Amino acid sequence: MFSDSFLHKKFFSIIEKKNLLPPKSSLLVAFSGGQDSLTLIRLLYDLNPFYQWKITLIHFDHRWRCDSMLAAKQVFSFAKYYNFPIYYFESPDYLNTEEAGRKWRYTNLIDLAVENNCTKILLAHTATDSSETLLSNLFRGTSLDGLASIAWSCQLTQSVDIIRPLLNFYRFETSWFCRKYYLPIWVDISNYDYVMSRNRLRQELVPYIKSYFQPNFEQRCYSLSSIVKYDTDFLEQEALRIYVILIHQEFIAINYIAFRLLHLSIQTRILKIFFIDNLNFNPNSKQIDDMIIFIKQNISAPINMNNYILVMDDIWFYVGVKITEFS
Repeated sequence: MFSDSFLHKKFFSIIEKKNLLPPKSSLLVAFSGGQDSLTLIRLLYDLNPFYQWKITLIHFDHRWRCDSMLAAKQVFSFAKYYNFPIYYFESPDYLNTEEAGRKWRYTNLIDLAVENNCTKILLAHTATDSSETLLSNLFRGTSLDGLASIAWSCQLTQSVDIIRPLLNFYRFETSWFCRKYYLPIWVDISNYDYVMSRNRLRQELVPYIKSYFQPNFEQRCYSLSSIVKYDTDFLEQEALRIYVILIHQEFIAINYIAFRLLHLSIQTRILKIFFIDNLNFNPNSKQIDDMIIFIKQNISAPINMNNYILVMDDIWFYVGVKITEFS
């Protein structure tokens, strides 16, 4: 049916087990030219006679390196060889932060997927990426959610899902795969720019940990983040279940009498759900802590928080939008 490498079998097994890529789906695949995305595209190509997907590639040029145009030419040549249509996006402005680049990529991914009726956006994130994300979040001071594994799939819009079908692959595996099938890896010199904190993690810290502390560091991180993901999913489900019971049927309010009986972990999640659901506002951890103190102390006077007013009566904790008066 398809090439018989162990990674082909591994890929086939996971997309079948999790039903990630149903037959005849329209796929939009992010293609950087690196070893992980090369592996993903070759696997899709080899399995496509069986699944009959409609595959479209997309390449982003951030202009972070002097040879980015040469890399783009190689990406186009690779797409032409496999007969896949490809879209090319060049950054209109110099994006000098990882976060700015990420937002730009995701905006264009979603827009192009909707425009072309693609139901799945595929990213070539691996278990190695997951371990780097775990470390990065840990150093920034993360919650339990930040230690959870990257999701295999998540819904971006009603019609578009984001899929990461290589999450149980490791970078040493994709490196082997590219060598085996003579795939032309383009070495991204920006990966060695240590201004980007992730590059320093990848090139210095992780090899140091593997050499002196835990040679199977990536596998251990993958196991840890997977276990944490189970716990955070359970907490989120419990918070959603209780949230539906606590909310007011007419006003933007929560029954704080019942709310105060809950564990702090559930309280935190319910308040996040409450604000996102009603006001499209995602409060930070300090704002959540301040609101919990406000509720526990049963403060009767209104309190301002950003553009919102918090008020309590005998039963309900209300949130209103502050109206600005113009003279």
